Amino acid sequence: MTVIKPELFDSRSCIYRKHQHAEFSEVSGAAQVLSYAEQGDPATGLIDLSVRPRFGLRGPNAGAALIAAGLLHPEQPNTLTVSDDGVMVLRLGRTEYWVLALPGASADTDMDALQHQLCGSGIYPVYCHDSYTWLAMAGDNLADIMAKVCAVDLREESFAPGELVMTSLARVGGIICHHQMAGMSVFSIFSDSASAGYLWDALLDAMAEFDGIPAGQNRLLGR
Repeated sequence: MTVIKPELFDSRSCIYRKHQHAEFSEVSGAAQVLSYAEQGDPATGLIDLSVRPRFGLRGPNAGAALIAAGLLHPEQPNTLTVSDDGVMVLRLGRTEYWVLALPGASADTDMDALQHQLCGSGIYPVYCHDSYTWLAMAGDNLADIMAKVCAVDLREESFAPGELVMTSLARVGGIICHHQMAGMSVFSIFSDSASAGYLWDALLDAMAEFDGIPAGQNRLLGR
């Protein structure tokens, strides 16, 4: 049996070398961390989801195309929706959207077909995969942790599930999205891939006070 490792694939997370003693599975032609060896259930976990499938689109007809494809359409900029089959749609502006497959999404194998479907006149591609790292912080004390690296108030009364904000965290520009998985609050964080290693270390440092540690996508699935 072949042991899945990032080095077996051409597509890799920019921080794959930081995932030592991890168990991986193949996702879209890359290695996704499932869990770390001999790790329990951390109060708060930081998960690297950078290899998970996603794409973007913009243009005057982008919103109508999402609706025609049966996807939940965020009604306002700086909001997001999550469908029952695990597809998350971010609305970053009046006509710009990102479409992402969350861990456990039944749409994993259909994202290429979905991207092909969401094209046509008045729709233009937005490349948000290789250029952006995707980290997820899940569990307890998320707002307190982020207060150490971000000036925006991310407490739930000010930043409810279904909202996103474009801001600076640890002096790096990024997008923070609030959603839920397995009954937990999750902050999905997107930032320039060139800063991935620095941001990973900065977030882990902020989490240490709250017993936060690296985790795999199984943490998001309640496993």
